[in-house]
Amino acid sequence: MARTYTTYYLRFASQEEAETKFTEVNYRHTETFEGEEQTYYAVRGQIGDIDIIGDIWNDDGVYSDPDPETGEMTVITPPTKMEGYHVNIILEGELPEALQEFVVTPSNPYRVFA
Repeated sequence: MARTYTTYYLRFASQEEAETKFTEVNYRHTETFEGEEQTYYAVRGQIGDIDIIGDIWNDDGVYSDPDPETGEMTVITPPTKMEGYHVNIILEGELPEALQEFVVTPSNPYRVFA
């Protein structure tokens, strides 16, 4: 029987808000590796994965033509940042209730699970 997975696109107000919520649902983990504390994000207790996108920048920046000698371009107008801090989660089961208020439905997702 084929497994069914659902991708959830989440948008938080900030990285701090995402970290707080992931800690609350036990998706944020900290362990000591070679004497150094490491933080990582993982789904435990069900099949799934987390993809931290973070900030997303629109493709609306304006740049000069490349310099003929160096090939470098000058930023005329910098790209604009999309609202929020973005995370994708794919799960075989349900998304925890504490994360459901952050679900968004992008018309053209920036990044998807393959």
